[in-house]
Amino acid sequence: MIDLHCHILPGLDDGARTLEESLEMCRISFHDGIRTIVATPHALSGIYQNDRLTILSKVQELNKALHRLLSPAISLEIIPGADVHFSAKVVAHLHRGKALTIGEGGKFLLLEFPSQDIPSHAEVVIFELIASGVTPIISHPERNWEIAQRPKRYYNLLRMGCLGQVTAMSLTGGFGREMREVAERLLKNRLVQVIASDGHSPHERPPALSSAVEAAAKILGEEEARKMVTTYPQAILAGQRPNAPEPICKL
Repeated sequence: MIDLHCHILPGLDDGARTLEESLEMCRISFHDGIRTIVATPHALSGIYQNDRLTILSKVQELNKALHRLLSPAISLEIIPGADVHFSAKVVAHLHRGKALTIGEGGKFLLLEFPSQDIPSHAEVVIFELIASGVTPIISHPERNWEIAQRPKRYYNLLRMGCLGQVTAMSLTGGFGREMREVAERLLKNRLVQVIASDGHSPHERPPALSSAVEAAAKILGEEEARKMVTTYPQAILAGQRPNAPEPICKL
């Protein structure tokens, strides 16, 4: 499996605090069946800046530590990325080399909206991103109040070309019943294409996917649920748009 969203780099944000925690998260991921992790610290949020060079350096350090300190049987690849805070300057940050796309491929950007709403100028910024050849992947839309209450605008963003990423713990009920119900509704209407852990720690928010895939399989079937952690993220890492079902407008 591929985990497209994980705060596994030590000391950069509210995720792993130390290298030891990062390595423990790597062990958890591997034993859950994950073989590739995209390290996505919060970036350009006003609280956590984490520009491209900082993230690349930390990814290199973690990959070296993995090979040096963990068992050779644990074969895990850490790939650079970022959970980029939405702003009107996202496109400018990309052009200046400050914002990091997934795998440095220049094709897909994990984009985080504020928790309460979709900003008023979102469509303009997303149009600019798509026009420049970058597909936004909206991280954890189920945790956005406006999307949960009025998902039509989010649906329209997907029709523009965005993708959506649901958090594993949302599907398994780790964030409560209401969050699970929103995540399930987005799943049923094909409004998310990727399941990722959004892991932050070894215990409270662990980097695991298998339980969420089981939950998704009850809604979409096992084959489609597995694609959301294998085929679709693999296409993204290869710079290709996933061949996922079209969103459904039954909201």
